[in-house]
Amino acid sequence: MLEQRIRTVSEALARGINRRTFLRHTGTAVVSGVSTLVMGSLLANSPVNAAGRKGPLIPAITCSPPGPYCNTGAGNLSGCHGAHCYQHLYNGTILSCEVYYQYYAAGCWTSADGWTCCDCSCGSPRQTTCGCAQQHSAPFIAAE
Repeated sequence: MLEQRIRTVSEALARGINRRTFLRHTGTAVVSGVSTLVMGSLLANSPVNAAGRKGPLIPAITCSPPGPYCNTGAGNLSGCHGAHCYQHLYNGTILSCEVYYQYYAAGCWTSADGWTCCDCSCGSPRQTTCGCAQQHSAPFIAAE
């Protein structure tokens, strides 16, 4: 009885569907799905996202700190509060950091491509140096 009902419904469905429309919609869905998968894998393999970042793509940091970027073990800039110096992991110890004034009078500067960069001195007395950075809006250009 159930088999007869399934057979009747499937035959009615087969007669009611336009095969060309069905194949066109199926083809469109397959192409869209494959394109999405390909684009997703291309974006996942981009240089920025290969570092494990999620969210919007951020350009490479263009600061030149006097050592590595401040890191507490969770990746570059994890030892920073924005561009401000905070902590750095050095020889297995977390050191407190402060702005390092040896190379710049203010210890921090703004790059032409939109980064605020700070040099950091860590430990008291200084045991190591590192750097912090934060991307900001486009640099201010004075109107003429």
